[in-house]
Amino acid sequence: MEAADTVLTSSPESRRRSGRVVRKPESFSQNQHGASVLKNGAGKRKRAAEPTHGEEDDEDNESVEDREDEEEEDEEEEDDETESDEDDGEPDEEEIKAQRRAQRAKAAAAKPAAKRAKTTPGLSTTLAIRSANTQSQPAARASKSRKARARPSQAHRQGLYAEVFDRGQSPEDTAAAWFEEVQKDSVRALRDLVNFVLQCIGCNSKVEEQDIADLDSVPSKLGDILQEYEQQKPTDYPLISKQKHYAGFQNVLEEFFKAIIKVLHTSSAFYDQTEIYDNIYVWVATMSGANYRSFRHTATIISLAMSTALCDVAKELQDTMATLKAQLDAEKRKKNPNKARIKTIEESQRAAESKLDAIDTQLRDAFETVYVHRYRDQDEKTRAPCVAALGNWIVLYRKMFLEGHYLRYLGWVMSDTSANTRLEDIKQLKRLFSNKNNIAALRAFTDRFRTRLVEMGAKDADINVRVEAIELLDRLRDAELLEPDDIDEIGRLIFDSEPRIRKAVAKFFVANIEDLYRATIEDFDESQYDAALPDTEDVEDFLVPTRSWIKFKCLGSVLAGYDNDEESTDATTVQPLPVNSISDSRYTLATQSIFPHMAELHHWENLAGYLLYDHTSIPSEGDDDDIDFQVQQAYKLGAGEDTILLDVLHAAFKSYLRSIQEPAGGRKPNLTKVQIREKQESAAQNLTALLPRLMSKFGSTPHTASSILRIEQLLDISLINELQSGETSYSAILDDVAKQFVSHSDKQVLATASAALRNALSYEPSREAANAKVQEIWTESVATLANLLDGEDVGTRGLLDKPSLVEVVNIVVRLAELAGVRDCSHVVESKLPTRSSRKRKGNTGGPRTLLSLLLQLLHRGVPDQDTTAAFAELEDQLCSAVIELVSRYFRWKVVGIKKAINANEEAQLSTASLTDLAATRTVFVDNIAPVIQVRKPLDLVRYQAILSVLELFALFATIRNIRPEKGNLNDDIERKLRGLNAFVPDDIIKEVMITHEKMEQSFAKKTRRKIESVSEKGKSNDPTARIDDDDDIEKPPEDSDDERDGSDDEEDEVDEDEEGTQGKSAKKQAALLAEHNLCELTSKIVFNLVGGTIKDDKIVKARLILNRTKLGKNYSALLGYLDEKKKPPRRKGGKELSEKEKSGKKGDQGRDRAGKPAISKEIVLEDDDIEDDSDAPPEEQHEDEAQRQRELLEDGIEDRGNEDDDDDGAGNEQGGQLEGESGGDDDEIMGD
Repeated sequence: MEAADTVLTSSPESRRRSGRVVRKPESFSQNQHGASVLKNGAGKRKRAAEPTHGEEDDEDNESVEDREDEEEEDEEEEDDETESDEDDGEPDEEEIKAQRRAQRAKAAAAKPAAKRAKTTPGLSTTLAIRSANTQSQPAARASKSRKARARPSQAHRQGLYAEVFDRGQSPEDTAAAWFEEVQKDSVRALRDLVNFVLQCIGCNSKVEEQDIADLDSVPSKLGDILQEYEQQKPTDYPLISKQKHYAGFQNVLEEFFKAIIKVLHTSSAFYDQTEIYDNIYVWVATMSGANYRSFRHTATIISLAMSTALCDVAKELQDTMATLKAQLDAEKRKKNPNKARIKTIEESQRAAESKLDAIDTQLRDAFETVYVHRYRDQDEKTRAPCVAALGNWIVLYRKMFLEGHYLRYLGWVMSDTSANTRLEDIKQLKRLFSNKNNIAALRAFTDRFRTRLVEMGAKDADINVRVEAIELLDRLRDAELLEPDDIDEIGRLIFDSEPRIRKAVAKFFVANIEDLYRATIEDFDESQYDAALPDTEDVEDFLVPTRSWIKFKCLGSVLAGYDNDEESTDATTVQPLPVNSISDSRYTLATQSIFPHMAELHHWENLAGYLLYDHTSIPSEGDDDDIDFQVQQAYKLGAGEDTILLDVLHAAFKSYLRSIQEPAGGRKPNLTKVQIREKQESAAQNLTALLPRLMSKFGSTPHTASSILRIEQLLDISLINELQSGETSYSAILDDVAKQFVSHSDKQVLATASAALRNALSYEPSREAANAKVQEIWTESVATLANLLDGEDVGTRGLLDKPSLVEVVNIVVRLAELAGVRDCSHVVESKLPTRSSRKRKGNTGGPRTLLSLLLQLLHRGVPDQDTTAAFAELEDQLCSAVIELVSRYFRWKVVGIKKAINANEEAQLSTASLTDLAATRTVFVDNIAPVIQVRKPLDLVRYQAILSVLELFALFATIRNIRPEKGNLNDDIERKLRGLNAFVPDDIIKEVMITHEKMEQSFAKKTRRKIESVSEKGKSNDPTARIDDDDDIEKPPEDSDDERDGSDDEEDEVDEDEEGTQGKSAKKQAALLAEHNLCELTSKIVFNLVGGTIKDDKIVKARLILNRTKLGKNYSALLGYLDEKKKPPRRKGGKELSEKEKSGKKGDQGRDRAGKPAISKEIVLEDDDIEDDSDAPPEEQHEDEAQRQRELLEDGIEDRGNEDDDDDGAGNEQGGQLEGESGGDDDEIMGD
């Protein structure tokens, strides 16, 4: 025991914590190795450095002390061994190890003393310093040290800065070298470190040794440094610099200060020489409160790095204490415990606790002096690292930081103005909630900040923050920390317009479905339930009920519930946004997101069987104890849920086909090509068998019929035609599609049916049958239309009875949609069928072709006073359908002309055909002009007619770009083709610009934008009234209700009334529609301006750009095509300048205009929050206002026409025909 006491009371240098260490491990020395061994293995004599007398004495003393320690340890181990043998009779594992060490020590002592390399307790440049986390890393990773990348551009740097950044050394080596300087001269070493920090800040000032010695003078000295720094007028500093040689600067800086803390810990200087750390801390903490951003940012990063290193050390000490406690408990449980060993372990525990207390004190001081002030710094680049550091501290040192006092800072940062800071905050919370051991400690935090977390997931302005918040909320749901209302609010995000949000919430949503499923079956007896409903895998017939049916029921009910909740928040019925046959419903988009997470959707046949089941046969009343009755009630569909699940079926089948070839997660498909083909054929065969039954059950209502027709579009006809009886099966499907087309007048059903027919025409095996079916529909529809209008005054409005008028409208609507399936020009130009029976009186002068009949029907679009509102609505629908049908006819004609020009087929380009086409266009424009002129500026029929006319002239303007692939066209043909290019009539242009101005005003009023009108422009004398400011392009809606741009009190009263009846979503939707219509009309005008079909193009262009910067970015982007193209700059010799020369000139000329987007770029509608009143309906606008607008614009055009008479010359005498070609640049924009 005396020997044990000697060990415990010895100096720190000779004390051994475990009592087992004999000698200190020697580090590899290149000098020693090189002096003893050559490359070829031969020895070579080399003069070694002669040690000083002090070193020799140290080595001799060390040798004597080592031998004495070894002898004392031998005696202690022999005594322990004797006692253990007497008590136990058999040595334990620890005693066996001790015996082995004693034998090795005796063998070493028997040898003569040899001169060996010096191994002092201190640190040297050759000593390998173990990092605090070395034990927890694999050997291969622990051996790799991170080195700073050498920066040649800073080769002039000297001192510690050069050692850290420019010498290519690892931070651990540099920290060890610096600590060696601390042992020699601590003041000078600390001075170098402070100057190093100033260099990292970008400050050229330095401190002297006297500044280091007096800690009280730190604030005053730092004030002097800040004054000198102000004279530098720096614009940049290393941490934020984007220069190449500063890449990775922050990482190296943090690693270096972490290495310093670990060196201080390893050498015990952190505990024994506290003035070293205190001096560093005082300087860094004082700098963190400076007025300059560079000082605060850099000092904060350093302070956070040191605190993180202290947490690493604290974690290591906690692990050590846990190990010591386990050893102590194990030793005490022995029958005869070793008292000396127990005392040694207890001493080690007290030492570790003392070190941990010292670390806790420093961490609290750093948190109170640096973190508390800098986590709310005005610079977001300083706030975000603070949040990340606190998360790391909580993970590393849970005992101290996993408390409400520190967690609350993470909650407060959720309201930070910076998205990056909020994002970092959510990421750290995700780390904390991922550890189930933290849940109990985080419960109070969650109760306090749960509302804010839900708000961030549902409404945060940044998409990345929303995605991370939703993933965090998913972990809170798993921990049962969310309320039911919170779960529903996040679950509704499955309908969000952002795909990333839907993808993030999909897992959360599916978990809710699983919870609902478990709640539904929790009252069932498990054995009876298993017998009543088999598992999906155990049943091959998908028409047999399975357990998945209950999950489908849960899915449908949840989707219906969320949809109804959203509709209840805004009960106002508004005009639907424009959709087409390829637009997916919100249920389809939601299903595409949840498909990877819901295994039942992969078995889409079971969902189809569930929909085909006759749910009306399920009784509403029965025995509550009957398991069959309970199960049937569990999967019985409610009202409207079958419609939702049809969209789910469409998305599930589509996702299933995609998953066969593209597995989730980007992995390579595990199936071979043959297996993939087999799965595709099986899916096609099953769908072919299901489609007729689905069509038979759900084809009666428009919405469900359109859903099934969308599913039919996914059918790969080439797969089923290879199967037996495939052609017969698809023929039945094609008959069903045709039946749906002729039995419905809903535009959505007609659009999906047309898409199904186009799908059939795209496959060679089904093309002939599809062509025959389309021709059959054309023939029957045209014959029915001719019979209905036989003997009637076709061009007079209001003479048909209502049933006949409804039938005529439905037929023309179907024909307009069918005209988009294939070329219909030959059908439209064909003669109408004549009846052999008696004819009505006055029929001899009726139309002979369908085209002439349609042109006469256009006259019915002119409104009158005698027609009632019900008949007027039907007449307007008929006029719109006729306009659409004739427009598609002209498109097919232009396509045919272009093909004939390419092939140089003169027979298809005969003079008669081109002349007839031009005459038909003239008749169409003449017949549609009264429809435009008589109606109000914002009337929907007028709007459609204007678009049709503008598109027609722009369409013919594209013919001039077409040239034959071989040979040249005949001169007469070229002249006739040029004759097709004509100016838009001036009276049409007047009406177009009136409608355009009213649309500008409507959109501006709905979004509270202030614009200029034609009259205001004439009255304004202020040259600064219309300064193009890019900041006004995307001006958000104003929240103030007092700022009204309308001057009419009556309109304001109407708007106030509408504000009470319209919800926020309705107003936003109205604004989106207004912008969509304005941009669509503007695009047609731009096409005609570029194509040269508007005579007074300068006036029209000036009118368009009047409010270019005030109507949003979409409108401004459209007008970008009207900007004149600048010719490339050239040198005096005529050669174009190089890219470098161009970029050099740009700096002198200032900021250039933003580049124009591609012509095919999709226009994204704005998503502003609309807070103003809706505009008054178009019907309430007065005719005198429209007449006033016409007169104003007519005067301007006439004045402009008089000025340009001399310039136009003979070109304007051609009756509106264009003379000559436009520039090549315009042709490129027009395209085909």
